[in-house]
Amino acid sequence: MSSEEILYAKGAKIWVPHAEQVWESATLEESYRKGAGFLKICTESGSLQEVKLKADGSNLPPLRNPQILVGQNDLTNLSYLHEPGVLYNLRVRFCERQIIYTYCGIVLVAINPYAEMPLYGPSIIRAYRGHAMGELEPHIFALAEEAYTKLERENCNLSIIVSGESGAGKTVSAKYAMRYFAAVGGSESETQVERKVLASSPIMEAFGNAKTTRNDNSSRFGKFTKLLFRNHMGVMYLQGATMHTYLLEKSRVVYQAQGERNYHIFYQLCAARAKYPELVLDHQDKFRFLNMGGAPDIERISDADQFNETVQAMSVLGFSISQIADIVKILAGILHLGNIKVSNKYTEGSEEIDTESCEIFQNDLNLQITGDLLKVNSDDLRRWLLMRKIESVNEYVLIPNNIEAAEAARDALAKHLYAKLFQYIVGVLNKSLNNGSKQCSFIGVLDIYGFETFEVNSFEQFCINYANEKLQQQFNQHVFKLEQEEYLKEGITWTMIDYYDNQPCIDLIELRLGVLDLLDEECRMPKGSDESWAGKLIEKCQKFPHFEKPRFGTTSFFIKHFSDTVEYDVNGFLEKNRDTVSKELTNVLAVSNMLLCKQVMELEEVDTLSVDAAKSSTLGGRVVISAGRKQVVPSKQHRKTVGSQFQESLTSLISTLHSTTPHYVRCIKPNDEKIAYKWDTAKIIQQLRACGVLETVRISAAGFPSRWIYPDFYVRYQLLAHRSKIDKNDMKQSCCNIVHKWIQDEDKYRFGNKQIFFRAGQVAYLEQVRSNLRKRYITIVQSVVRRFIHRRRFLRLQRVINGLQRYARGYLARERAQKMREVRAALILSKYAKGWLCRRRYLRLRHSIFGIQTYARGMLARIKFFALRDHYRAVQIQRFVRGVLARRAYQRKRRNIIICQSAVRRFLARRKFKRMKAEAKTISHMENKYMGLENKIISMQQRIDELNRDNSNLKHKTSEISVLKMKLELKKNLEGELKNVKVACMDKDMLIGALNKQLESERDEKMQLLEENGHAQEEWLGQKQLWRLENEELRKQIDEMIEMAKNVEASQRDQKERLLTEIDNKELNEAYQRAIKDKEVIENENYILKEELSRFAGGVTNYSHRTRSVSNASSQNEEDVGYASAKNTLDINRPPDLLNKSDSFIDTTSIVMKLRSILEEEKLKHKYLQEQYLKLASRNKPTEDSFRVSELEVENEKLRSEYDQLRTSIKHGVEINELNAQHAALQEEVRRRREECIQLKAVLLQQSQTLRSFEPDSLQLRGNDVHELLEAFQSQKLVNRQLESELKAITEEHNSKLVEMTQEIERLNTERQELQNVIFESIDEFENASVETLKQNDRYLRRELKKAISQYLLVQEELKLANAKLKAYRQDDGQLEHKLEEEMSRSRSSNNNSKDVDVGANVTKQKSQNPQGLMKFHSSDLDKILQRLLSNMTPRTVVGLLPGFPAYLIFMCIRYTDLTNADEDVRELLSKFVIQIKKMHRTPHPIENRVIWLVNSITLLNLLKQYGDVDEYVKFNTEKQNQQQLKNFNLYEYRRVILDLIVNLYQALIIQIQGLMDAKIAPAILNNDEIQRGRHAAHGMRSRTTSIGAAAAAASSPDGNGGNVPAWKQLIGQLEHFYKQFQHFGLDNCYAEQIFHQLLYFVCAVALNCLMLRGDICMWETGMIIRYNLGCIEDWVRDKKMSNDVLKPLAPLNQVSQLLQSRKSEEDVQSIVDLCTSLTTAQVLKVMKSYKLDDYESEITNVFLEKLTKELNARDMKSNSSDEFTMDQKFIQPFKVVFRYSEISLEDIELPSHLNLDEFLTKI
Repeated sequence: MSSEEILYAKGAKIWVPHAEQVWESATLEESYRKGAGFLKICTESGSLQEVKLKADGSNLPPLRNPQILVGQNDLTNLSYLHEPGVLYNLRVRFCERQIIYTYCGIVLVAINPYAEMPLYGPSIIRAYRGHAMGELEPHIFALAEEAYTKLERENCNLSIIVSGESGAGKTVSAKYAMRYFAAVGGSESETQVERKVLASSPIMEAFGNAKTTRNDNSSRFGKFTKLLFRNHMGVMYLQGATMHTYLLEKSRVVYQAQGERNYHIFYQLCAARAKYPELVLDHQDKFRFLNMGGAPDIERISDADQFNETVQAMSVLGFSISQIADIVKILAGILHLGNIKVSNKYTEGSEEIDTESCEIFQNDLNLQITGDLLKVNSDDLRRWLLMRKIESVNEYVLIPNNIEAAEAARDALAKHLYAKLFQYIVGVLNKSLNNGSKQCSFIGVLDIYGFETFEVNSFEQFCINYANEKLQQQFNQHVFKLEQEEYLKEGITWTMIDYYDNQPCIDLIELRLGVLDLLDEECRMPKGSDESWAGKLIEKCQKFPHFEKPRFGTTSFFIKHFSDTVEYDVNGFLEKNRDTVSKELTNVLAVSNMLLCKQVMELEEVDTLSVDAAKSSTLGGRVVISAGRKQVVPSKQHRKTVGSQFQESLTSLISTLHSTTPHYVRCIKPNDEKIAYKWDTAKIIQQLRACGVLETVRISAAGFPSRWIYPDFYVRYQLLAHRSKIDKNDMKQSCCNIVHKWIQDEDKYRFGNKQIFFRAGQVAYLEQVRSNLRKRYITIVQSVVRRFIHRRRFLRLQRVINGLQRYARGYLARERAQKMREVRAALILSKYAKGWLCRRRYLRLRHSIFGIQTYARGMLARIKFFALRDHYRAVQIQRFVRGVLARRAYQRKRRNIIICQSAVRRFLARRKFKRMKAEAKTISHMENKYMGLENKIISMQQRIDELNRDNSNLKHKTSEISVLKMKLELKKNLEGELKNVKVACMDKDMLIGALNKQLESERDEKMQLLEENGHAQEEWLGQKQLWRLENEELRKQIDEMIEMAKNVEASQRDQKERLLTEIDNKELNEAYQRAIKDKEVIENENYILKEELSRFAGGVTNYSHRTRSVSNASSQNEEDVGYASAKNTLDINRPPDLLNKSDSFIDTTSIVMKLRSILEEEKLKHKYLQEQYLKLASRNKPTEDSFRVSELEVENEKLRSEYDQLRTSIKHGVEINELNAQHAALQEEVRRRREECIQLKAVLLQQSQTLRSFEPDSLQLRGNDVHELLEAFQSQKLVNRQLESELKAITEEHNSKLVEMTQEIERLNTERQELQNVIFESIDEFENASVETLKQNDRYLRRELKKAISQYLLVQEELKLANAKLKAYRQDDGQLEHKLEEEMSRSRSSNNNSKDVDVGANVTKQKSQNPQGLMKFHSSDLDKILQRLLSNMTPRTVVGLLPGFPAYLIFMCIRYTDLTNADEDVRELLSKFVIQIKKMHRTPHPIENRVIWLVNSITLLNLLKQYGDVDEYVKFNTEKQNQQQLKNFNLYEYRRVILDLIVNLYQALIIQIQGLMDAKIAPAILNNDEIQRGRHAAHGMRSRTTSIGAAAAAASSPDGNGGNVPAWKQLIGQLEHFYKQFQHFGLDNCYAEQIFHQLLYFVCAVALNCLMLRGDICMWETGMIIRYNLGCIEDWVRDKKMSNDVLKPLAPLNQVSQLLQSRKSEEDVQSIVDLCTSLTTAQVLKVMKSYKLDDYESEITNVFLEKLTKELNARDMKSNSSDEFTMDQKFIQPFKVVFRYSEISLEDIELPSHLNLDEFLTKI
């Protein structure tokens, strides 16, 4: 059986011609046999027909393509490449699937849907970016991406040729192509260029597009736009653009056919006439140039909105406001020019009409308005409209115009003016779009009208069809070239393909004595006419085969174009070719007072498509003057016609296209009624023939149109060969075996290097064979499955029956046993029930009897109690009544006695008064009275004088004490700093010790170092022996130093006496030093006493005496509670004159204390002191000590109460903060002293009983110690008194300051009140005030303002001086710290030499080192610190550190600035930190670095909250953390800045991770080797020839995936890698889940968009693949124990997979709606329309789709109304930052040495 008999079997689908539908589908009623003369068929309409055949079968009807090939993306992939197959494929895609784009080889066929489609949004642009042509659905963006990719790869020029007839959508396609280039070729710094390129479209549409009968937005000019690109670092950036136009349809300005409009800009201007009242515009129907077509409006288009968009675009592209206004005036002038009425002129003295002339009235309103708008002389304009000037040999002749000539001149002027304006606008656009810099390459977009044929075809249609002939020739050559190159690349044998060459038709038009040449020659003739030109054409062009003359008449001619034969009417050819306009009228406009009008008229007509047109300086030997200068007008002989200009432009265009790599877009108009998705077969087939699509198909069909890469062919057709002929390791040979077996004719196929080439129809033949084999195999499988199902049903039924019997027997047995149990249980229950009833009856009776007895006894007892109570109350009443009566009688008698006594005494007093009154009148009495008063006055005056003298002395002493107090506080600050330094040094020593221990432990673990360890021990013993000898020498030296100490003590006694004498001479510095010395002696002795008493209390017998250094004696007596303690709160700088004295004193004191400690050590080493020490006690001394302690405690309490009174007295004032700080410091000092005294008192009282048993003689041995104890108490008392005096001085000083400040406030309030009164009075008197008064007030106010400004400047100068002093004090502070560090190092070295090796003896009650959690730094080192923390911090370094360690360091530096109250430092620190992080997230960095600083930024934000003194965040803090709160700064604003920084870091991290994952998402989700076992991406669709490397990659990889690791495993591996990074760098789980939530959304968006744009994989199998791959991702998320919310973004993809696997019938509509809760209606319908049916799936009907659409639209979804079927890949979920409490103590953080920050940061 031949292949024809197999293909043309009964039931085969074929195509037969049809009169109306062009082609109709039919079915064979009987099989074809060779030699048969006819075929019986049944058409789709149901009619039976017979098709006649030739004997050899050469005219067999064309077969329909298999169902699998219906709806192919590329027409050349069809097995049967013929006209009905192409037409049907386009119809299925357009009408049923509503897909408007289809490939036809290198051509993109675009069918105008006449409806809005969601295909051009930013998400679609991103989806096509980076994908080769053919990977996704056909689209204009895919073609643009192919061109842009080739531009990037090869750095060559490209072009996109968009053609089609009017209304096919050429302009829209070109606009979207340019939008794509502007989007992908832009950058952040070049967004203005993108805006300009996109803004040029509305301008050109407004001035160059118009409504026609076929299209509402038809381009009436040719446009070639060059998008200029610049190569920067291998990436092409859009730099600018240039636009070349040609053949503008100027006749449309003055004439429009019925149903058409003029150019859009005129209607837009009329709609916006309210904005320009000076233009005197009206409705568009009132203008002659706009009301000819009778269709002034466009449906769904607002001309007013379009005008606003046009003006806005012009502003973007550099048009100034004045230019826009002038352009509008010119347009309005053109409209008014068209309304100038030309009327008949009558001969003078009669009513006869003069046919040789006409008249325009001078008062014509439109004439005046035109003159005013264009700023020309209206009289001159009227004159030259009515007259014309003819040039003779030596003179000019003026000839009047008739009405027709005047109207023609008016219309010619309007057309000329509009064409010049259009040329000017294009020039401005080019100047704005092209910045003049050198471009690397360009992509040209050619928007050209397609082949046109009307009932009447004129000069415009001739030029358009001529251009299409040239472009078709270039297209045919390019297609043929690509087809031959493909065969050469694959290395197959081929024969030359014959294709249609339209060069003869072009020769007819272009050659000498051709159409254009004869037309130009006729135009140069003085009396040339259209009829004479037609006669010459018929005479000269008969020799051309493509020229035909008409049968009747000579006013037309025929040209056989490549698509059709067109008849051209010669009327108007010469006039349109000449394009003449009155020279006098142009001169009138050239002398206009409007600059723009003058520039427009002086523009030179040049070839805009020529590359060198803008640079040419000559034209035909004549000078070309640029705009703005006087122009030499070319003469008639050198003037080019429109045809010659168009020919030159077209030649230049073709040359440009030949120099580029072209891409073709063929736009198809489906119907003339502009109805959405209506299919007019006859019209479409005519356009397919005209635009070259069918020619492309014919060229492809002449060769090998069907092409398969070997892996795809093997996967599809491997079942056609026996498994012995199949070798998976050699797919090429396996494919060869399959082809050889089924296709006998070797001319039907070719084996290339990477592909198999088939002739037309061979793939369909293989599909038929495959279908037959599958049917046979499926029948066998079905029989086996049915047997298996029935046998399994029988076995299941058998098992069920046996089980029922078994369970029934068991049930009966259990029932019998249950009955026996119930009978036995009933007997037992009755026995126990009867017993229970009897017991309950007895108990109830006994309870009742007991109750009656209880109540009876109670009642008797209550009766007896009530009787006794009444008797008692009666007795009491009687007692109280008798008492009241007795007291009342007593009171009455007593009152009577008193009355009698009062009367007697009154009598005696009156008598004495009279006697004394008489004596007072004598003189002697008065003298005695005033004698004592004089003495009292004299004594009081003396007392007042004494008090004044005392007061003056006290004030002098007060000032001295304040100075002394400042010096004392400065010394305290230095001591505190010294202690902090020592504490830090001890921390370092402890750290070194810990590191040494760690090093020793590591050495012990290594066995190979045991021998070296032994040698080290031997050396250690020798060194120890050496140290022992040195100790003996030191003891000798100590004996000598004892004598020196005695001499020093004697000298210090002398020095003490000398200091006492110097105090009388007001030398307070030495007194201050002595006080400090006494204080340190007291502290040292207190410490020794407490140490000895603690040992004594514990009963230590073997006492080992140890020494302690001066630094320990001071630091261990004081508690450092952080940087907020008293020693750091009083920020008083030491005066410079005391530095040297204090340093010298410290040296002397330290030496004395060292000698004293050495002496005590040597004393305590004696054995007899150890024996006598246990007997040390005294009964009197402890009592005396306790008394002294109590006295000291009382004095401290008194001092505290007095200072509290001082605080309460100063409630308001300028220096209240300083007083509070001093109070806090003194209160801390008093508290510490009081605690020490309380401890001493408690210890002494506790040991009083123990000391009673000691011998009295032992007390003498410790007399020195007791004496030292007394001295300590005396010194403590002295210090307290000194503090009391300082407090009094502070009180007096601040009281005086308070009084002064109060007085100053009162004075300022008084002045303010006075000024207010003056102002109010001046306001009241303002109305009646004269000018002089106002001037005086003004001068007064100015003088006061100057005075206030001068005072303000003085205050600023004082502030600057204070800041300078503050900086000087800080520098001095740094010097002091340096000296303290040197002193500390010296004291440590001396202490290390004197103390023993045993460290355990230092255990005391005192606190050890107490770090404050601060990092000290200098502001000058901030850049270096941040450089090492940010830039130099590598991920390897960070892994070994605490998570967020840099953030802790930065926060500790912030705390240091808070301690020093350095506002500028903290601002500089945080600002530089934020700037550095912003630089990091704006520049390329590894993901690890972004994760590190996301973690650190979050940690720093949490630390600022935790230590920011906010109740919401500090409730979990420890007491120590609360003490470390920020005191001086409120960093709320910086917390906001850091929060924004965290969000930016998160977004940058997400974008970078998404960029890494993007390429792997689609293959990981949509493909799976474990399920597919091969690549089914194309199902026979050949790879694009322009996609370089696609076939190579597929052929090189056996599994089709380019690697051994499946893509989904690679994706999960990436997720695992990111997860481990988050874990290593300490990112909290809540943030990691947010990141993975966003990443899974991105995975869903990319995969879903790819699926939506790849209709070839919308099948049942893809749903299973997606479900499997998503399951793997879900398992990974659950393994990491993330929350289920992380998987929510995958819901749309899950539902798509279920949708692909669901049944698609009308009964399943509701289940599909319930299933797709996360999908929009557009997405569901897109999947359904793109779904690819398998061989045995039922077809998706239109009824099902309509019902599904209705149900989906009825859902209540926010996104349901959107037409977008893609997801936004750029969307990023908001990042939520939560507060996390940190349990890490700041004081425990140490600075690692490998960070190299030790020189910049110091831990305090």
